[in-house]
Formats: sequence, structure tokens, C-alpha cells
Amino acid sequence: MLFLKECKKVIFSMTFVLYVVTVAAMYVTQFVHDRTPIAKPWQETGEYGMTVREDPGVIMPAAVKSLLGDYLSGSYPAYPLLFYKNVKLQEDERLEMRAILEELTGLSGEEIDGFDGFREAGYFSGGLDEEGNPVTWYQEMVLPRYSLPEDLTYEHFCGLMERADRLIGGGSSYAASRLPDSFGLVPMTYEEALEEYESLMTPEELGKAYLRLHCDYMGIDLAVMPVFVAAGLWQLDKRARMQALIYTRKSSGARIVGTRYLALVGCMTVPVLLTMAYTVYSIGRMYPQTPISWGSGLGMALLWLLPDILAVSALGALLTELFSPLLAIFVQGIWWFLALDRTQLTGGVARFGLQVRHNSLGKAALWRSQWENFLCNRLALTVLAMLALALTVWLYESRRKGRGERMRRRIKDERRNSDGEGPENRNLR
Repeated sequence: MLFLKECKKVIFSMTFVLYVVTVAAMYVTQFVHDRTPIAKPWQETGEYGMTVREDPGVIMPAAVKSLLGDYLSGSYPAYPLLFYKNVKLQEDERLEMRAILEELTGLSGEEIDGFDGFREAGYFSGGLDEEGNPVTWYQEMVLPRYSLPEDLTYEHFCGLMERADRLIGGGSSYAASRLPDSFGLVPMTYEEALEEYESLMTPEELGKAYLRLHCDYMGIDLAVMPVFVAAGLWQLDKRARMQALIYTRKSSGARIVGTRYLALVGCMTVPVLLTMAYTVYSIGRMYPQTPISWGSGLGMALLWLLPDILAVSALGALLTELFSPLLAIFVQGIWWFLALDRTQLTGGVARFGLQVRHNSLGKAALWRSQWENFLCNRLALTVLAMLALALTVWLYESRRKGRGERMRRRIKDERRNSDGEGPENRNLR
């Protein structure tokens, strides 16, 4: 009965409605939107998509060209906290950046600063043609002539790029971890595209691929939204002035907190399972000729998403019990923001952390290579959830014992007063 009462409180709360709406919105706008079957590559087209290769011969020239262009333009694009920022360096920082470029290009500082023919790349328009239509053209970037030093190793190059990223303030394309994604993009060959297609279109891998992408999008939402529901539920008793009832219950604190937590997790898991069921249904209809095997993929999806709900809910309950619901939401929001900013879009699987990302239907080999990191990450998040829940039980029970005794005395006195047994009447007796 206590579990059903807690579930009822969760379901009819405004925070749970907000949670359901955001989960549905993320699923519809990101995963379901414009979803089409994977097409087999055809050799006649000559274009088979792009792939990322950590090839120093590709990355180093492209990164140096971009950094030199940013230096000459005087601004550096960055995303320090997910938001775009146009960074302009102070004079001492500019000189340090120039020293990095001197080492990368072989040019002197005077040659770099004295170059006056710089032009940025991009599309430009101006004037009209004979028919009165606007004239648009693409302009390549114009830079001074330079060449990379022959003795420049990739390790030293990455170190210089890290220095450049720190000068910019972080969040730039020059961080060593982002260099392949930013500057290692090359066209796929037909053989590579065909191999990836054939490896993906097996009954087991096809289901896993779509569930990985499903979890990538849903994990973004589940890494922050459960804290609103948890904080709201934990605060509900205070707003409803139910302390007297709670602190005088005969049920143990572990039973009360545990039941409430299970109700939270259970109710918030249901919308996620519904989206997962619709994914299975819709992808099955998309590939009617392929008998997709969903078993291992569904197990992976639950292992991916459930620890998010467990950890965020437990931390929200603990921080609300310790401080306030607003602080719980604020702390979780900061953690979510930083984790999302520092996690790579595809292949971002650290051993410890909040976010797991794999925003691609392909790259199954990359995912398999990170399976141990994935298991460690999800296990660590689950352990964190259990520790936070245990602390919440301890804190709840310790407060309950102290407050419960005061509450019982207060209720007893109020009853005596209502029966005409105030202190003056007891003295007469």
C-alpha cells in the first residue's frame, strides 16, 4: 500500500509530467524525426560518406591551417560550456600563441604578423548577374606560405595543440581528444562503406545499432531530468506539512525511503520502456525482410539507461534531504552540463562519468573496443546511487528519531489540551 501511495504521488506531480514531456520530446525530435532505412552504397555514385581517421598526415596540416587562420583573424571559436564563444586573446596570450605557430609553421613572428594578404574562407555574395540574380561565390582561405617541420612528431604536435586549447580557454577544436573528430574527417572508400554496411545489416548488429543511437539521445535527458522528480517528491511532505505523520510512523526509515525511491525509479522507467518498445516496433517495420534479434541489444539498453535514473534520483533525494530541492537541481545541472561538454559525440565512453555517447549507427568496432569502459562506467554510477541512497536513509532516520520524539510530545500535549488537561488542570489534580 505504501508503494502504491508513493507511485500515486509521483505520477500526479507536475515534475513527473515535465519529465514525461521532455522524454517524449527528446525521443520524437531527435530519434524518430526523419528516420529512414540504411541504404546500401553503390559504386557508381563515387561518394560513400565520411569517416574519421586518426591519421597524423591528415590531422596535422588541417589543424595548423585552421589555427593559423584563427590567429590572423584575431578570434577563436570555442564551446567551453556547450555554448558558442568567440574568444579574443590578451596580448601575452597572443604572443604565446604566435610562439606555438612559429614552431608549427617554421615562420618567424614578424613574418606571421606582417602578412597582409589574409582572407577568410567562406561564401560571399555581391552584385547581380545579367538576369538580375545575386552572384555568390566561395573563397578559399589565403595564408602565408609555410611548411610543417620534418622532425615534428605527432606526440609533440598534440602537446602544442593542447597548449593552444588552454590559451583559448578550453572547448576548442584543438584539444588533443578532439583533433581526430575536428580534422581527421576523410572520404570513405567504396570498400570501407560496403564493409561497414554488411557488418551492420546482420540480425544482431542492426538491433544493437539502433538501440545504441536510441540510448545516446535518451541518456542526455535521463542524466538530468530525474532530479526534478526526486527533488519534488522529497519536498512534497514538507510543503504539505506532513512531518508529524512521517516522523511518528512505526515504519522504519529504510522502508519509507526505500519504498519512495523504488516508486520514483519505477515510475520514471515506464516512459523509457515505452519509447524502447516503439523503437523495436518501428525499426522492425522499417526492415521487414530482416529478422532482427533484439535480445542482447535490449539488455545493453537497460544497462545503459537504468543507472542514469538510479544515480540522478538518489543524488537528488540526498541533496534535497541535506539542503533544498533547488540546490539539488542546481548541482545536478552543473554536473550534466560539464559531462555533456567534455564527452565526445561518438565513442565518448570513459570509465567514470555521467555521460556515455555513441551518436552513430555505425562504428560498431569502436563500440566493442570500449565495452569494458562502458561496463565500468555503468557499475560505478550504480554504486554511487546505492551510496547516496544509504546516506539518505541514515540522514532521514537520524532526523526522524530526534524530530519524532519532539513531534510525539507535541501531539500528546495538544491532545491533552484539547481534552481540557492543560498544565494548570494537571497541577490541580
